[in-house]
Amino acid sequence: EGATVIECNVCDPEALTLKMAELAAENNGIESIISCLASRSGIKKDAYKIDYQATLNCLESGCDESVKARHFVLLSAFCVKNPWLQFQQAKLKFEAALTAQNDMTYSIVRPTAFFKSVSGQLEVIQSGAPFVMFGDGEITSCNPISEADLATYLIDSIIDKSRENKIIDLGGPDVPLTMKKQGEMLYQAVGKEPNFIYAPVWL
Repeated sequence: EGATVIECNVCDPEALTLKMAELAAENNGIESIISCLASRSGIKKDAYKIDYQATLNCLESGCDESVKARHFVLLSAFCVKNPWLQFQQAKLKFEAALTAQNDMTYSIVRPTAFFKSVSGQLEVIQSGAPFVMFGDGEITSCNPISEADLATYLIDSIIDKSRENKIIDLGGPDVPLTMKKQGEMLYQAVGKEPNFIYAPVWL
């Protein structure tokens, strides 16, 4: 409610700029851009195509003379602090591009996991599939945040001057848990023996 959904290929920079210019002309400019883009698989090819290049396309389109957006809010990830994974490295590469430019102010929000993503793991193990984690399952930890709280924070970052040109870590109210600990708790909740798969971090 109160929003208009418009489709555009973010991997096509020319089409993206044209669409943003059209929206700017129709709405007396574009105030801000919030990017929540993320690759589905997290593997190198997808991560650099979406987490880096497609997001960079959004930034460059927003900076175009026909658009001139004021502020860019990036949904990044808390885990980029330890960039062992390809998607983390791709996100950091875009963060570097965002902080290096001077055409727009920015807010980089690095949340922990979402409650929805954690509950999705519950469905996975209930179906009999294993719980997959990177490394030994101890390399990262998080205190999940609700989607509603995160969405509110992203929107508020448009007008909150104290968040301009800042990188902000954002978590939920609970004690951080490692992926292995989360898996153990989920298996305990469903009354099953743990079945873990440890994926190498270089994937």
